[in-house]
Amino acid sequence: MKKTNIFSFAVMFLLSIPTFTSAQLVKIGVGGGLTQVLAPESYTNYYSTEWNAGVIAKLDLPLLPITPRAFILYNSFWGEDASSKAEGSLTIGEIGVGLQYNFIPLPAGFDPYIALDLELSRYQGLNRFGAGVGLGTEINIIPILDLDVYACYKMFNLVGKSEVEETISALTLDVFILFSFL
Repeated sequence: MKKTNIFSFAVMFLLSIPTFTSAQLVKIGVGGGLTQVLAPESYTNYYSTEWNAGVIAKLDLPLLPITPRAFILYNSFWGEDASSKAEGSLTIGEIGVGLQYNFIPLPAGFDPYIALDLELSRYQGLNRFGAGVGLGTEINIIPILDLDVYACYKMFNLVGKSEVEETISALTLDVFILFSFL
C-alpha cells in the first residue's frame, strides 16, 4: 500500500511538470515607433520627433501578474538650428530590463499593463543609467502572435552624469509584433 502511494505520487508529480513548464511562454518581438525628446530645452528646440526600433523579450508567467522583460532599442534623432542652419544627429542606444504588472485582461483579447524599466543608455560615446515607466497593452491576434502597444516616459541619463550634464527625457510610443514560444 505504501509503495503504491509513493508510486502514485511520483507519477502525478512527473506528469504535472510539463504542465507547469509549458504554461510559461517566452515572447520575442520586433518593432519600433516614435520618440519625442521632452528635456532639456536645448534638445527640444533642436531635435524633432524621430523613430526608434528594437527587440523585446518577455517571460509570461500565467499564474503571476508580473512579467519580466528585456529590451534593446535604438533611437535616432535629426536636428537643425533654425538661426544658423546647422544640422546634426543624435543616436541613443538602450539595453534594459524591467517588470510589467498585468491588469485583468479585457474582453476582445486586450491585456493592459504598467511597466517599470531600468536601462543602460549609450549616446555621444557616454554610458549612462536610466529608467522608464509606461503603460501598454498586448492585443492577441492569434494564439502565437500578439501586438504590444506601449507608451513610455524615459530618462536616459538619470544616474552617472556629470555635474553640468542635463537629464535627457523622452516620450516613446512603440508597437511590437510578439511571437510566443513554449
